[in-house]
Amino acid sequence: MKYNQISFMSDYLNYTFTDDAAFVRTYDELPLWSAPFGLLLLEQLPIKRHMHIADMGCGTGFPLLELAARYGSSCTFYGVDTWTNANARTKEKISSYNLKNVQLLECSAHQTPLQNQSLDLIVSNLGVNNFDYVDLVFQECKRLLKPNGTLAITTNLNGHWHLFYQCFEQVLQQLHANEALKLLQAQQEHRRTAAACSALFKSNGFEVVKIVESQFAMRFLDGTAFLNHHFVQVGWLSTWLQLIEPAQRAEVFSLLEQQLNQVAEATGELRLQVPMLYIEGKVAL
Repeated sequence: MKYNQISFMSDYLNYTFTDDAAFVRTYDELPLWSAPFGLLLLEQLPIKRHMHIADMGCGTGFPLLELAARYGSSCTFYGVDTWTNANARTKEKISSYNLKNVQLLECSAHQTPLQNQSLDLIVSNLGVNNFDYVDLVFQECKRLLKPNGTLAITTNLNGHWHLFYQCFEQVLQQLHANEALKLLQAQQEHRRTAAACSALFKSNGFEVVKIVESQFAMRFLDGTAFLNHHFVQVGWLSTWLQLIEPAQRAEVFSLLEQQLNQVAEATGELRLQVPMLYIEGKVAL
């Protein structure tokens, strides 16, 4: 069956995110998004006994609980997140896993109740992308770390899902949606390069001691599968819809879905590359 013969515009345009306990019970970001970054983090982190460690933006407990289990009972862990429902889910996991070395702090990453120079290691798996006050978070980390303590983060870099964004830009150009095109390009530029991440560390008083770049591919049958995927809807769809006037959304996404499906038909799949960065710093002396 040719893609131009099937009906486009599935239910994804009607998706509405609802933050409640039922959603959190089914929320599992690991297979699609967080796991590759978390595995990169787990591979690179320093590991020692008797460490005090915080996970900034711990969500529903990954990689916080995996770290707590791997580092063992001599280490103390703090999970920092403002998401009430996610914290409730993490508490269930802590109980189920019988972890005695984890404490949750429902607070912002830029204002925690922890004491000065009380931590050996601070991690954040994809958290920095989502913090509203990035520089304040870095300053809080600087306050919390002991001398020679480590701040280690993972993040996706500028250029992720390049093929998708290329198709999106082509559709907006075709429709002469110039304002939406500018907004889409600005949204992409919001993602930092490796050099910009390094500069962020340095501007906040950290010496960068390790940088590891990697990438992985996210594979979908076609654009229809991609746009209807639950985590694409949770994580990105609303930000794309906000770029476009409501009256034009159906036309834009119909063309975008067709464009992605044509690419998939020509190449056998929709393959989207995701560049990753692990960066580790210490407080500059």
